[in-house]
Amino acid sequence: MNKHPLITLNVSNPASFSGRGSIIILEYTEAAAAMKAARKIATEMKRSVTVKDEDGRVIATVPSPSLH
Repeated sequence: MNKHPLITLNVSNPASFSGRGSIIILEYTEAAAAMKAARKIATEMKRSVTVKDEDGRVIATVPSPSLH
């Protein structure tokens, strides 16, 4: 059986440990789907999203959108 690599999205909120925020972790097996979700989450939630491989190495970081 082929084992797909696990890719995680970690949504960060600077206030997450002050009792007013949260940490969200999603798991994907396809890098393209993970990156698409990361971009959407960053835009919609105005938070940065870190995409990591199954060994915890950072694949990419999608920054929160800048407010103009």
